[in-house]
Amino acid sequence: MINEINEQTIEQKPYLPLKEKSRNDLPDYLKVSNRIFRQMLISSLEDADTIVKRLNTIEKLNFARQYAHLFHRLFYVQLQQDQWKYYYNIDIKENIWSGRVSTKWALMNSMCHTYGRSKQLIEQHLHITARQLQEASQKIQEFSNQPLPPCILEMNPPLDFPFFVAIITAFVRKGQYKIKQQFESKKKMLILDSTDHRLVQAIYNLKPTKQQIRAIRNRWKAIYNKIQIKEQIEILKHRIHSNRLPPAFNLLDYSLDEIEKILTRSPKSSVTNSTDQETVLSARRLKKIGRFKYDILELSIAAGEKKERYWSKKAKIETKK
Repeated sequence: MINEINEQTIEQKPYLPLKEKSRNDLPDYLKVSNRIFRQMLISSLEDADTIVKRLNTIEKLNFARQYAHLFHRLFYVQLQQDQWKYYYNIDIKENIWSGRVSTKWALMNSMCHTYGRSKQLIEQHLHITARQLQEASQKIQEFSNQPLPPCILEMNPPLDFPFFVAIITAFVRKGQYKIKQQFESKKKMLILDSTDHRLVQAIYNLKPTKQQIRAIRNRWKAIYNKIQIKEQIEILKHRIHSNRLPPAFNLLDYSLDEIEKILTRSPKSSVTNSTDQETVLSARRLKKIGRFKYDILELSIAAGEKKERYWSKKAKIETKK
């Protein structure tokens, strides 16, 4: 019988993934500690805690991780296959496939130097992902057909296996959210980049003068810089509204913590009064540091908005030339 273990023990034990896979093959959300892994499972589906709280041994958690790893592979290959199918269908429909210009030319015209994939490469990846999808599905089937490990069989009452699988599925779907967003971003960028190439070529087909070319390139550069700055401004605003400060700000906390340690080692004339004063000063310090961090972000936003207005004005001036 497997002994029940506490949260601290679960946290300390390392996770050992499937034998044929190294830890480097795992996505970040499957590399987390057992404690965080359980928390993520609980938040993945309503009433998931009724199942997850019973995954209270290393063996049970590893069993859940193995299932999650297999489903991750299956869903990830599905995302890849959908991506290549999208490339193929949009290329057939729009006849955009791929394009390339020199890096120097792309820089002068504020555009990417390449986009898309060749038809041959897309077809190759469609065949590869079809085979990988079949393999991933087969591995899940083989794992499901294996006898359950003793740690699962000995659970009383028995584990609600369909609900357990539903939790793992929801957990993996949430874990792959960023990956899915990256795939969606690549789809949009394909259309935007191919449009840039087509429009730039259309401009040069009109045989503009050197002065017109200079004005056009300056306008494109101004618009490009404006968009880049606007994106950074939106990121900073989101950080303020969501209370998610940049990781670099943690350095400020670390440096001040050292000062705090030095102050706490200073001689005390009165233990009670000193403790009360330290508590008040510590609270004031934290409040001022927090306000200082947000002030920095707000100043950065103000500076960015000034730059954005400058490039917007620059684009209008070049348009009139």
